[in-house]
Amino acid sequence: MIKKITLALFISLLSFCAVDAQNTTAFELDEYISQTSNNKSSLKTKSSQPLSTPLQVLAYNLVSTVVIENSEIKVFGEQPPLKAELLYNSFNILSTSNAQFNKVELLVIKLDSEDQLNTSLDFSKIQGFNNLKYVYFLCPFNCSKSKIENISQGMPLGTTLLYSASIPE
Repeated sequence: MIKKITLALFISLLSFCAVDAQNTTAFELDEYISQTSNNKSSLKTKSSQPLSTPLQVLAYNLVSTVVIENSEIKVFGEQPPLKAELLYNSFNILSTSNAQFNKVELLVIKLDSEDQLNTSLDFSKIQGFNNLKYVYFLCPFNCSKSKIENISQGMPLGTTLLYSASIPE
């Protein structure tokens, strides 16, 4: 009897976690950085400069990066990569573990058409991203929060989902 109750509780817990993982909220990148910067604005260094947020550094500064193009993995920088960039169509390569992914904190996925928003990506299948904190979708068109949330399935717990539209002129 105790085994049945324990099993039922375990299954309930797994179901709750699975549902929770599917309800990931997306944030627009600049708004998210602004919000997190404002929350930390009371923290100042001795020189009265606000502390920079790691996301801001990852997103806008030059950091060691692994770039995945045409099934090729290229590393730029001297240190282990903190950022990975790839085109949407190269997502499946992330299901193969690679030592270059171990320290990556920011995963940037570049979309090239609105049609890609109709097919979901299963993040539960990616391998080797032991330090992943942020997944960022970069759209060259207007993309919405709800569309980004819908295509992002199986997001790892504790990972922040981000997006922005960078429309060419």
